[in-house]
Order: sequence, then C-alpha cells, then structure tokens
Amino acid sequence: MVNEAKRITLRQSPEDVARGVTVFHTRPSRDQALSAFPRPIIVVSGSDDVAPGPETSARQADLAPSGRLHIVPGCGHYVPLERPGALNAILRDVIAEHQP
Repeated sequence: MVNEAKRITLRQSPEDVARGVTVFHTRPSRDQALSAFPRPIIVVSGSDDVAPGPETSARQADLAPSGRLHIVPGCGHYVPLERPGALNAILRDVIAEHQP
C-alpha cells in the first residue's frame, strides 16, 4: 500500500503536494464542526492507523450528535486503497439506512 500511495503522490505536481501538506497541517480543529453538524457522521479508521488512529477517530465520532465509528481490522490509514471492499460495505450499509 505504501507503494500505491507513493505512486499516487508522484503523479501530482510538487506544488500541489506542498500545498496539500500545508493545508493539512494548518487546518482548524474539526471539533466545533463535528459537534454542531446536524446530520449523521460516519468515521472510518483502520485498526492499524497511526495518524490519526482509532482513538482520535473514536473521539471525533463521539463529538458528533449522530456520529458513528467503523474500525476496519488489519488496515492502516488508507482504508479506500487498502480495503476498498470493507469501505464499500460500510457505505452500502449507511446508504441503505438512510433510504426512504
């Protein structure tokens, strides 16, 4: 998976990568937005994710009035790349729950 992430990153311009890193590290806390968001929030984390990690993801889900946490076993930070089937199953369930 690290090689896939590198491949994706290397397709970007150095300026875009630098801009993304800067934005990521200077963004405001999500706490206020999470605690005020009136709709369901689904947080997905890999069990082996080290940044932000399952503990931070659990705290974020707890902040939301309708937050829910899904931990994907045996997965790191890049759930969509590492375990796309697991993520798709979570998304299917969430969508099914909110269908009229």
